[in-house]
Amino acid sequence: MTHYICKGGCGGVSDEAGVCQTESCPNHYELLEECDCADGKHGMKNDAAGEDAPMVVKDSNGTELKDGDSVVLIKDLTLRGSSTTFKRGTKVTGIRLTGNAEEVDCKLGGSAIVLRTEFLKKV
Repeated sequence: MTHYICKGGCGGVSDEAGVCQTESCPNHYELLEECDCADGKHGMKNDAAGEDAPMVVKDSNGTELKDGDSVVLIKDLTLRGSSTTFKRGTKVTGIRLTGNAEEVDCKLGGSAIVLRTEFLKKV
């Protein structure tokens, strides 16, 4: 069942697209995000104590990534807004984890960029 949730921490849920109406929410008047979960947890993982579980970031093979790891690109990637293409097999050293389990920060070709973990393999 598709519904819409607020990612601001207020726990707002709506059956229709719109904006968060909770005045104390940091995302007040920001768009609600579409969620298609069946379990009612909206993609959040909680342990028995009710606290958030630590985020685990994995590469394309399911290997856990940590800050400072080296990875290799498994696909040619074109940098948006430019003609620069990073070739498959390019080694990236010293990645940094972000707040998103599907993305990592790194420096590649003199540019600070964000890479999706689905295109990376840990070395």
